[in-house]
Amino acid sequence: MILEIGTGYTSIPSKVGAATEIVVEELARSILKMGKNVLIFDVNDKDRMPSNLPIQEVYVPAFIAGKSGYNLGIFHKLKRVFYSFSLALSLNRYIKKDKSYVLHFHNQYNFFFFWLFSSRKKRKKARLFYTTHSGIWSKPWDEIKEKVKIKYFMETFAMKNADASFLLNDTTMLNISRHLGIPSQTLHLMPNGVNTTIYKKLGKNDDAVLQLKKKLGVENKTIIFLAGTIELRKNQLEIIQYLTPLLRDYPNLFFLFAGGIRDQEYYNSIESYTKAENLGQQVSYLGELAPGNNLNTYYNISDAFILASKFEAFPLVTLEALSSGLPVLLSNNLMINFFKQENTGIFNFGSPEDLHKIIISEIMDKEKQSLHANHARLFIENNFSWDLVAQKYFN
Repeated sequence: MILEIGTGYTSIPSKVGAATEIVVEELARSILKMGKNVLIFDVNDKDRMPSNLPIQEVYVPAFIAGKSGYNLGIFHKLKRVFYSFSLALSLNRYIKKDKSYVLHFHNQYNFFFFWLFSSRKKRKKARLFYTTHSGIWSKPWDEIKEKVKIKYFMETFAMKNADASFLLNDTTMLNISRHLGIPSQTLHLMPNGVNTTIYKKLGKNDDAVLQLKKKLGVENKTIIFLAGTIELRKNQLEIIQYLTPLLRDYPNLFFLFAGGIRDQEYYNSIESYTKAENLGQQVSYLGELAPGNNLNTYYNISDAFILASKFEAFPLVTLEALSSGLPVLLSNNLMINFFKQENTGIFNFGSPEDLHKIIISEIMDKEKQSLHANHARLFIENNFSWDLVAQKYFN
């Protein structure tokens, strides 16, 4: 029996773009399609989104169970700790002595509390697997070693005690294998996947596409799009600064960005810059978009997706955009081995000048943009559908 462990941040299916919850949901769905027994352990939620997935709810008090977001303060910590403790008790009750289990954790608190509050006898009935979704591990070791000791000691503990750990990029693999003393045979590179049925290319005359373009007033515009939480790490302001000369030279070029506001002060700085530079007509914030078909439509009204975060583990939005037939402009620091192939629809840039050349020659040229869009979709179909990724876990 495979137990996929939700983090407790928000219920599954996620109402917001919570990447780890999406991973748990889609991986479980693909495991079911393989004909294997899987059960999701997840936080209780009276307003859970409809789903046909097998879900075992873990009790958290009502006054914090349904809360999620970036500004919860003490409630966020309280929910995380209470859920992890309750999860440990629930898993202990569920595990029976005459059966064997695979427990797949995606959060350091969840693993640590299970280990802390379970007996050795219970743990012997299970193989413990852990995926680290933390982007921090992809930064240079000298920049993170002190932070790892303070904030990620439970994640280190999880990887040291798991039967196997799954890592999302090669820099993370290098940092962990070199500096944490974890046996290399327990560490495995594993990509994220994407639901290719939801994130797909829509026709230019699709009603949803036409209506959204009309609603936003972007008919016949070239659109660069970004979806991600609004915070310094995601680097929206620098992207706008990079694009500013192009926006001035090409009035039909627009930048649209979406995501929950994690840092209000940072968002205010974006607003101040766009106002000072008189870019308000060409730069628009769309708010937080629900994952799924709605987000897919935004990908489909766009001509390119851009990502220039300070650091990432393996951003799902990159796969979603490519799956939707959208070329991706990716800053050099985010390039990982999983993407190093020919004809992927991905373009790397290291400077504003690089970015300008790519947009003018490869995105504004509609014939080339269409070719890159086709490459993007094929790249995903051949490498990153969740069904293919689920098979990699079993391999």
